Amino acid sequence: MHPLLLAVCCLVGGQVHTPTGAPIAQAHVIFQGQTSAETTTDPKGNFSISVPAGRYAVTAIARGFATLSFDSGEIVKDSRMDVVLEPADSPKLRTIGSVTVNGGFALARNVIPEANVSRSQMDALGYTNVLEGLAQVPSAVIQRPDSGAPTSPAVVSLRGPDPSEALVTLDGQTLNDGNTGDVDLSQFAVPTFNSINVTEGLGPTDSEGSNTFGGAVNLVSLQPTQQEHFSLSGSVGSYGTSQTWLNATGMVGKLGYALAGANFQQGGQVNQSYLVYPQNNVAPQNCTGPIPPGGQPVNCPSLVHLGSTISARTGLLNLDYNFSQRADAGVRIFTLGNVRDESTALNGIAGNPENQNDPTQDNPVYGEHVGSGDATFAQSIRAYDAYSRSVLGSGSLLADFYASDNNVDFSGGSVTPYDVSHLDKRYNEGLSWGRSFDDSEFAFGGYARQESLTGMGISETLSQSINSYFVRGAQQVGKNLRLSGGLYDANYSTFGNTFNWRLGASYDLDSSSVVRFSVGTGFRAPLLIERYFFPPVLVNGVLTPNPGLPPPDANCVVAGQGNPLEKPEHATEYELGYSRLFSAQSSLDFSIYRSNLRDTIENYYPGYSCKKDDPNYFAYEIPINIGNAVYEGTEIRFKQRLPRQNLFMVLSYGLNVAYPYALGPNVSNPTSGGTLVAYNQFLGVPQQQGSAQFIWAENGWHASTAFTFAGRNNTLNQGPYTFTDAAVGHSWGKVDLTVSATNVFNAVSGPFTYYNAGVPYRGIVGGTYQNPALGNIPTDQLFVLPAAIHLAVTIHQ
Repeated sequence: MHPLLLAVCCLVGGQVHTPTGAPIAQAHVIFQGQTSAETTTDPKGNFSISVPAGRYAVTAIARGFATLSFDSGEIVKDSRMDVVLEPADSPKLRTIGSVTVNGGFALARNVIPEANVSRSQMDALGYTNVLEGLAQVPSAVIQRPDSGAPTSPAVVSLRGPDPSEALVTLDGQTLNDGNTGDVDLSQFAVPTFNSINVTEGLGPTDSEGSNTFGGAVNLVSLQPTQQEHFSLSGSVGSYGTSQTWLNATGMVGKLGYALAGANFQQGGQVNQSYLVYPQNNVAPQNCTGPIPPGGQPVNCPSLVHLGSTISARTGLLNLDYNFSQRADAGVRIFTLGNVRDESTALNGIAGNPENQNDPTQDNPVYGEHVGSGDATFAQSIRAYDAYSRSVLGSGSLLADFYASDNNVDFSGGSVTPYDVSHLDKRYNEGLSWGRSFDDSEFAFGGYARQESLTGMGISETLSQSINSYFVRGAQQVGKNLRLSGGLYDANYSTFGNTFNWRLGASYDLDSSSVVRFSVGTGFRAPLLIERYFFPPVLVNGVLTPNPGLPPPDANCVVAGQGNPLEKPEHATEYELGYSRLFSAQSSLDFSIYRSNLRDTIENYYPGYSCKKDDPNYFAYEIPINIGNAVYEGTEIRFKQRLPRQNLFMVLSYGLNVAYPYALGPNVSNPTSGGTLVAYNQFLGVPQQQGSAQFIWAENGWHASTAFTFAGRNNTLNQGPYTFTDAAVGHSWGKVDLTVSATNVFNAVSGPFTYYNAGVPYRGIVGGTYQNPALGNIPTDQLFVLPAAIHLAVTIHQ
């Protein structure tokens, strides 16, 4: 570089502020590169400094806030930086922060990969619920346990088959319940949130603890802002869909506020009566005419009205009072309620599976509707949070209290554990203290948590208490290396103590690229329902299964029983990543990972258990800790902004290999289903997923499109498919008109599930444990909503 440029270039200015826009005074901004320089922000959070041209490692430090380190990119002229520091008690699983340089990207130096789907990205595509945005993250597998219909529950797993292994949080507040270990996200409305923050793997600075494997999905609620903003929107669309929502944010004196409300209504794809047969693969008998002596009607159909309506509402109030730069207090109230007609989702159409013994055998009710008839699913979630941040000595004291309840009321024939009425309550009291230095930071603290579960078939209130403690820290070593680590200890009243650790490092290879490595352990605690033993009951002097469990199957085995001796699953994870900043408008992030699971929780199936001399005898299928599993793969994310074309694009790809091994003879076999096969991909976890999103805006016009790909072995049991969404609109000052379309090309779409007609799974159909015979096991073919169009009008002030 010319010596004259080194002498005269460059003046770098900017502002350091909180996510709400409040300036942070007395923040240290340190530059290391061609030279070392440091400056401090003024009372308005502004700073300026003169440095020679080149790339710099920049660190922003402020008491009470999480330290942020980033790469400046190539500075060849006067530049401006916008630095956002998260409070140390930020409502995230990991407090990271963000930065832009001249409106472009900056190189992050985080140890753990993170994917953010912003509100603006979801609004650009006209999305109405967060699942549509979450589908853009390749590591997220959207599981649909009942069906693919919009009325059915939808949960998310990260890097593996089990949604209970991933945390789902609201501003850092855990939402996973004690019944299924996850939370139904199908009706979480976009207008209530700022963004979806997905952190992957095991992070040394996790604030929630170590009870996760694949990572966490944090829903960041609408936050207060420094300036006042108001938005009101209404939309109408296909299938009788309508949504109205309101957002208001701002400050009154030192009180920041955020208010959100949304009302979603949908008539659905089906509103018609059909003949429905109670059982699949069973021939109807004695359904018409005189019944022969000793005969009984068998599998006779009845006329049932099948519907698919949804009525959902969400509300949010977020208040934060700022006493000073380092002290504030706030409360957040979130409510969600919805009622859905699941009769269409749970009364599908009988398929004709391949029969291993006689391929010509037909299903006697092939092509007819099969199910239990009427089904209504009602969900209610309330989440409250109160927090404070204050100065204590030379650090910050953080206090947090939250309470939540997740209630499901279901009426109809239960198909999966998600179709069970239950109420899960949780209370949490957290306290921590932390301090930041120029080249290091550390914190320690913990929380006490109380959880209870009541529900259908449970004769008592199930409960547990948790006491969790942590110490974590980070240290800058020289100019290029940053180390971080954490220790976590948790004690559960149900099963005892578990201790875990995390280590991480990031190293600057040069001024535009960073390599990172992390290793650590985590666990997945047994669910309250998994440890509950449903006691048998006496009926007319005969011992029978608890009514909260399904009846015995053809092998006289009752599924769904709990195991009070169940212990946690454990995992050790290794992750290696690389980030490169090609320019202020282009960046790449790449990571490879491997998780080794042990003590995995699988269902022990005793096999054929009937006794000729005791027709009432039955045995239980129970969850046990047995076997191992591996999750390994790679993820790539590329972001590019083309200022001249006013185009922004995000490309993502994920390869996810997940398989069990060393399972034991009574965990997966022909009589238990055979879908757990050693060294074979778990059913319902596609090895390949990808997405591409393009957003364009110019002169009031805006357009966007997104493509979401899922490979073989996907959760719908379909062949590979791609969803295409698109939107176009125009803004006239404060008024915006947008037309959006989802699933434009009708990929894997339809109103009903086809039972036993999905892509077969290569599972165990015979042989022995040592030498199993593999063959095709039928799966249910799930379908999603066809192409839909929405017209939205939004007023911004």
